[in-house]
Amino acid sequence: MAADRSPTARLPFADGRPPHLPCGPGDIAADVLVPGDPDRVALLRDMLDDVRDFGRRREFALITGRYRGHPLSICSGGIGGPSTEIALVELAYLGAKRIIRIGGMSALVPEIATGSYLIPDAAIGATGVGALYAGQGFEARADAGLAASLRAAATALGLKAHHGTVASTDSYYLGQDRPLPNGREAAFLDGFARDGAVGVEMEAQVILSVANALGLRAACLLGVHGNRATDDWLTDYEPTQRNLLHVAGRALGGLQD
Repeated sequence: MAADRSPTARLPFADGRPPHLPCGPGDIAADVLVPGDPDRVALLRDMLDDVRDFGRRREFALITGRYRGHPLSICSGGIGGPSTEIALVELAYLGAKRIIRIGGMSALVPEIATGSYLIPDAAIGATGVGALYAGQGFEARADAGLAASLRAAATALGLKAHHGTVASTDSYYLGQDRPLPNGREAAFLDGFARDGAVGVEMEAQVILSVANALGLRAACLLGVHGNRATDDWLTDYEPTQRNLLHVAGRALGGLQD
């Protein structure tokens, strides 16, 4: 593998260790959950057994353990496309095969309430990395089998999980119609809704497009932290975040009970 060579400017791996993730060969499970926030890796640590904590480098925190016996890694990808792409490519070099983005989003329709979940069939939007990998204006599809397993796991746990298209954007403020200090606002969300999106966030399009390009199976499981149609905001989202691991862990492990 190219990553086993001495570091070069073209591919700066040293002894198979990537330049960004705090781990090396043999440290990654085939199944990886990718939240954005490194603090959510610590939040979920006590839900795994036999945990190995590889620490944190920049926005990348990483642990590997077992969820009800199934090997699982959790690696934060940071906010937005560039850091998420770094995490996915380096995870692929280290042997990852299936990726599930776990994170938050805002709903664009009133019927998707805060505290519920979205398992997107596809992601659209306006991310630079997504356009780089798959072309401007594309739709990135989730792996159908993996998405179906997530829906079945959510149902088994009694959790409300919607499906549909999610929009991703590189911008948290202007790109999601939040006012700037000078009073400027935009109107991007209406356009996403017209294109069929029922939610908005910042990484799903990148996760799916990069994973598809790398030959990885990937899907997204999103907790609804906000609803832009009703302006509702979930102030305590820790239970929602913990449920993301329960759903994804069951789906990846093929757990039935």
